[in-house]
Amino acid sequence: MTARRAFLQWLGAAPLATQLPLAQAEGKGHVRVQDGALSLQFDEQMRCRVVSLLGKQPAALTGFDASEHLVVKGRALSRFALQKADPAKATTPFGAGQTLRLVGRSVEGIEKRVTVTLLDEHPGVALLDVDYTNTGDKPVTVDAWVNAAHRLAAAPRHAGGYWTYSGASHADRRDWVQPVKRGFEQRNFMGMNASDYGGGTPVVDVWRRDVGLAVGHLALQPQLVALPVKASGDQVDISLRGDAPQTLAPGATLTTPPSFIAVHRGDFFVPLDRYRRLMSAQGLAAPQPPQSAYEAQWCAWGYERDFSLDYVRATLPKVQELGFKWAVLDDGWQVKTGDWTPDLAKFPKGEADMKALVADIHARGMKARLWIAPLAVAPGSDELHDHTDLLLLDKDGAVQNVTWWNSFYLCPAYEKTQARLAATVKKIIGDWGFDGLKVDGQHLNGVAPCFNPAHRHGRPEDAVEKLADFYKVMHDSAHAANPEAVVEVCPCGTGYAFHNMPFMDQAPASDPLSSWQVRHKGKTLKALMGPWAAYAGDHVELSTGGHDFASSVGIGAVVASKFTWPVDPKPKDSFLLTPEREQHWRQWVDLYNRQRLAEGRYRGELYDLGFDQPETHVVEQGGALHYAFYAERWDGPVTLRGLAHGRWKLRDSLTGKELGVVSADKPTLPVRFTHSLLIEARPETPDSLPIAFAAKVSQVGADGFPLASQWADAPATFFRHDWQGKALAGPQSTRVQLLRGANELYLRFICKFDTLNTFERAASATDIWPLWERDVVEVFLQAPDRAGLKSYREVEVSPNGLLLEIAVEASGKKRIVGESRAKAHIDAKHKVWTAELAVPMQSADGADDGWRLNLFRVEGQGRGRVYSSWSPTRTPEPDFHLPAAFGRLMTRTV
Repeated sequence: MTARRAFLQWLGAAPLATQLPLAQAEGKGHVRVQDGALSLQFDEQMRCRVVSLLGKQPAALTGFDASEHLVVKGRALSRFALQKADPAKATTPFGAGQTLRLVGRSVEGIEKRVTVTLLDEHPGVALLDVDYTNTGDKPVTVDAWVNAAHRLAAAPRHAGGYWTYSGASHADRRDWVQPVKRGFEQRNFMGMNASDYGGGTPVVDVWRRDVGLAVGHLALQPQLVALPVKASGDQVDISLRGDAPQTLAPGATLTTPPSFIAVHRGDFFVPLDRYRRLMSAQGLAAPQPPQSAYEAQWCAWGYERDFSLDYVRATLPKVQELGFKWAVLDDGWQVKTGDWTPDLAKFPKGEADMKALVADIHARGMKARLWIAPLAVAPGSDELHDHTDLLLLDKDGAVQNVTWWNSFYLCPAYEKTQARLAATVKKIIGDWGFDGLKVDGQHLNGVAPCFNPAHRHGRPEDAVEKLADFYKVMHDSAHAANPEAVVEVCPCGTGYAFHNMPFMDQAPASDPLSSWQVRHKGKTLKALMGPWAAYAGDHVELSTGGHDFASSVGIGAVVASKFTWPVDPKPKDSFLLTPEREQHWRQWVDLYNRQRLAEGRYRGELYDLGFDQPETHVVEQGGALHYAFYAERWDGPVTLRGLAHGRWKLRDSLTGKELGVVSADKPTLPVRFTHSLLIEARPETPDSLPIAFAAKVSQVGADGFPLASQWADAPATFFRHDWQGKALAGPQSTRVQLLRGANELYLRFICKFDTLNTFERAASATDIWPLWERDVVEVFLQAPDRAGLKSYREVEVSPNGLLLEIAVEASGKKRIVGESRAKAHIDAKHKVWTAELAVPMQSADGADDGWRLNLFRVEGQGRGRVYSSWSPTRTPEPDFHLPAAFGRLMTRTV
């Protein structure tokens, strides 16, 4: 029995407080289920206590709470006499685990069944499947159901209390991350909280300095549920609940959405990252973004709706000069919201003028993006006049208002709405030539139930649950017209609905009210969309002070601006790029373009936004760790977490000033700064060769490859240049994750492709044959004892899983059979293929350090053939066999 294997144990009638001195026993524990991080303990009334096993001693986080119950006639139906508890092994979409099935019955004749599942790959997470059956002979009117309802005990004295994350949306655009002060209360409803503010991510988290508890649901569609958080003195209440009344007829069963609780260390990033992985296992995940999604953006919104085309054109040379690669035409180009045709007052030649603008942007080496606010239609528009059947209507037949644009909602579940959206996107991307969309509006995050009889919905909630279908049509249409199109979604201050994320290439800070929002929204979206998501900090002019690039660059966000130049016609609220501002803009855009931290791996698990001071963020990129510290003023030591063994050289990222040397056992540095300090930490090595980090693998699956949870935490390196170091013109980019076992190196290549060219079968099982003449990824691995020699292992894998392994020596090459292993997968829809390799890694002298490697990729045929290399060989013609160019492999031991 290991810490990662779930197990359960009967406790008999002895109070659990006798086993857990810190517990506050309100009942007698009868059964528990636990893993290495979490223990759930149930008493004779099926009330549950949550115990954290993350510390040196077990710590009861709650008492015995009526965790899963019904509300009937305004009172909690919370006592269910425990009748049965059956343990079993489990096979789930999330991997193997253990379950405990509990059955109890209330005196009112309601039978409650709870299945608790603990997962081998996700210690600390408990899945809850709950249903209720009316075994009586009379119907029961249920006001609400409640899952995972717990009251967290007060934090230890002087520990700083609690913080909370909420995924709900509010019209005041409040912070997603807040301290829980006395009197704090937030319902966190996932439906509409205002006319056009609703939806979100169905997770809440409450944490203190040493431990946290998150609650959420894992349904594949949005649910009209609430996740309330409420301070009760120094304690905090948390739960998941559905408040829609329903009648439970005799013999009928009420089933609640699949739910979970998670005990964790650190802040909200940890459970949100776990939630993303669980949803990904069910097929819901943000796509690998096109490479251009990481490019710096300029938006014409500085001129606002009354822009003139002449002003926009006049600004483009400065946009190009400063290093921005996107030019975005914002609101105001269209006739009316819903009538997506050019306003002839600004575009006299209509579509011809629009195409000419795109051509001008392209001629400057930039890409063009166009603003659009789908799902809204303005009064007086032709769209509303001709297609009133598209409207979303409430139960009284009234329209739903979209406030900012003085418009009305359309129904996203109506096929005609989706078809008209597809035609609009095809026109913008396919006909006009734009490279992407800026999809804007708080109304896009969630919708109300639709009662429009013309739509023939099975249920009014179809509109709520099928909003993601609308997003899918938009995303699919854009990528059908241009596979490298970027769909940016900005739901204006809302909490970002997770179920829409599989159809977003980029998510911005969404009209932040402060730099703090830029940063904590970035941490949130890197957790929900993946550690290298193309998160954008939104227009820097929206940050605190209007020029805080550090809050974007430091957290790995794409930089953006809406400056005006050479003039700004507005008498107030000018965004004119003055000479002083231009110098500041140039410095930060240059830094972003050099480091491109948005492509790196955000290390959100290393620091706690609520309790660590100063506020700290880390991005792993290019063989270095990039730290960003934020405080109004700071004069004291900072701790650099996440360093591997050895010495690390530090320098100020912005100025280049050397700051000293630290190590993993002495990782502190005295600093003084105002507002922010960005530090690059790079391993001290005798040369400038690139460095790839590998983490130690702790769990391998039955197929001999690391489990998904291991890859999710693995370091990554990234390249999108050719063998000479020149940027690739096409979409090809390669990300490689590395894990290290006792005698093997595991690699996972993630490859964005244009076209695929493969051999159908191997030409030989024993001889060397030219697999490299078609598409492959390659790793060249050299043992420490072979340094300086032409002696290394070459392993190639094709997109369809063909493998070739060669021992390369100065005396020649020899085929190796049966040592390395590989598997591959092609995602044709998103044009991504992946390959996992397991390569033997043993040196003659048993040395653990000093390994060298290079990573390569080949795609295409003929003159369009693309050769890319992680560490460029810089030969006149493509040649990967240059051991002097091999980079260094280092093990991340922390």
